[in-house]
Amino acid sequence: MSATTGSPITLPNATQHDLTNSFTGLNYRIQISWPLNWDRTKQLRNSKIPVIYILDGNALFLTATEILWRSASNSFYHGGGIIVAIGYQNIPTETGSLFSSQRNTDLTINEHEVHAGLGGADAFLEFIGREVRPLVKEQFKDVETGEEAIFGHSFGGLCVLHSLFSKKGGAFDAYFAASPSVWWDAAIVEETEKFCNAQSKDSQGSLQISYGALEQRPTRSNVESDVEFEERQKRCTERKMGDNAVELEKKLRSSGKLTMVSITEFEGEDHGTVATSALLRALSTFFDH
Repeated sequence: MSATTGSPITLPNATQHDLTNSFTGLNYRIQISWPLNWDRTKQLRNSKIPVIYILDGNALFLTATEILWRSASNSFYHGGGIIVAIGYQNIPTETGSLFSSQRNTDLTINEHEVHAGLGGADAFLEFIGREVRPLVKEQFKDVETGEEAIFGHSFGGLCVLHSLFSKKGGAFDAYFAASPSVWWDAAIVEETEKFCNAQSKDSQGSLQISYGALEQRPTRSNVESDVEFEERQKRCTERKMGDNAVELEKKLRSSGKLTMVSITEFEGEDHGTVATSALLRALSTFFDH
């Protein structure tokens, strides 16, 4: 049988919307899914449904949707919620990647002295607040939006932290930063300090930080040469993913500015593989606890 035969797969309880940021002209693909037994969800949630916004939607939408649907069989199921994945059009790329280069603009805070076109996080977050969040409310007119969360990995994790500290695009109730690329931009360290030292005494949501144990302490792959492994090991050591995450968690916890701060190290996971584990933990934490 040819690999091209058969029928295309259509997902139930899922929609797709192509939007253009009216301020920047950049294009996006918004993918939304919700529990298969929607009536049960509305009953369990009393028609007040939580929503989680997921960055790098092209890479994570299907994974998140499967986690959401599968969770309905859990004995402690509370009804799930709505998944909103924010991704890009024309994906996969010509090289087969699920990651658009546009994410480098959207998920970074400042311009870069070497790499052009970075530093669009503020405009991206404002787009989420101004156009994506209203889209969700319009689609689900029969229910009330409950608590809202935002999840991001790598550059996305950096953007989530910036969202927490700046409140661009509006505040969320829960923030999930997986392997945030603190090493990329020291500005996030300055933002952390400013946030922790602010005069406001009001708690401002919860934060869950996660990272893979192999991100800072990598093991050698069977296909790597000694030289290749040494170079990768050096990069991992310099980026200090684990150390930065732990330091960030301690500082934010001691500040008392958040209702809850937690950190998780996933054993056996590296920077690429940890995204799935972190997403599973985020969804189970946000929807079921």
